[in-house]
Amino acid sequence: MSKNLTNLIFYSFISSVSWAIYKVVFNLFLRDIGFGNDFIGQITSIEMVGSAIIGIIIGVLGDRFGKKRMLFITSLGFGLLLIARISFPIQSVLYTLSFFSGGFMTSRMLLLNSYIIDITEHSVRGKAFGFNFGLMMGSGVFGNFVGGFMGEFIGLRTTLFIAAFAYVLSIGLLSRIPESVGNKDRTIKEIFDISEFTSDQKEIVKYYFLRTFSISFGAGLFVNFGNLIFKDMFDMSPAMIGIALSIAQLGAATGSILSPKLGKKFGPFRYMRALSLVVVPLIISLGFVNNPYVFTTLYAFRFSFMNMTNPVGMNIVLSSMPKDKVTTINSIRNSLNFVSRAVAAIMFGIIVALPSGYTYLFLIASIFYFIGYLMLKKMFKPIQKGKILHELYGNNG
Repeated sequence: MSKNLTNLIFYSFISSVSWAIYKVVFNLFLRDIGFGNDFIGQITSIEMVGSAIIGIIIGVLGDRFGKKRMLFITSLGFGLLLIARISFPIQSVLYTLSFFSGGFMTSRMLLLNSYIIDITEHSVRGKAFGFNFGLMMGSGVFGNFVGGFMGEFIGLRTTLFIAAFAYVLSIGLLSRIPESVGNKDRTIKEIFDISEFTSDQKEIVKYYFLRTFSISFGAGLFVNFGNLIFKDMFDMSPAMIGIALSIAQLGAATGSILSPKLGKKFGPFRYMRALSLVVVPLIISLGFVNNPYVFTTLYAFRFSFMNMTNPVGMNIVLSSMPKDKVTTINSIRNSLNFVSRAVAAIMFGIIVALPSGYTYLFLIASIFYFIGYLMLKKMFKPIQKGKILHELYGNNG
């Protein structure tokens, strides 16, 4: 990997560890100071709305003024918001802070992925996406594990402050990467103009967005509430919750790093199709398992398999697009992702309040994952007509 890519991934890892520690503890902190599932679901939903709206704005600004500049601004803003959310845990304040923290959080991810496209060639792009995504998942392993134990032994609030300050300090690593080339003369209309897309590119984008919306809704019903689910279903301590989530992250991290090789060996379409289908029965089974060890195992497999497809899918789709439209496509995709998750987050509190609520939750989620599987099959039809799969993986299957 190039020096620029190495420095970018190092920043990604350090900041992701800090965020993972914060994330595993924050909902438990809210529960500890008296907020219920309904409120936690509401602010999670507001985070998603902020992600959808601010994500597109930041993506456009990144194309016009440079991705490094916007990455620095959003990362600093996100770190300060993390501190503010602990300092002022008041309902009305948390509503507002959640909107902006959600927007800045997703903008960081969007800019990172777009920057990787800028500084890599086709031959190494798959490895770059897989390695970066794997390290981010790996940081979750460490963050969940450490965050759970820190929360239990030094207190939830103290842990949150340490994680937030560590995140702010990680921003200094951005000084090691150069600025990407922006184009201040491009108008908003030009940025979103897809009139020059081929019919196949339009088909790819259409089903990419539909698949994103469907899977994001299914994931939004439970993924953001993993710590609460383990607490409610099995009364786990923060340390045990951290371990359970770390196991899931470890599988995803390992799989993501290996995903370019697996995609090349089995064919990117067969690889993604198999993993996308097998997660459906895994999600259904989560609604009927009462043993915490079996549940953790199934949860880890589902999390790992689904996240193992992300580097391959994102690499293929974004590499199929004109380079000057990558951030735009990624921004819209992120917007759909978080709008869908926002609606699902509201539904979480409503569904789990029902008798056997978690069973219904996972059954509903599985339906949307299956729809996402069907959209994947349609998305690959125009992709397989072109040469991009051979260029990226040497395999069109």
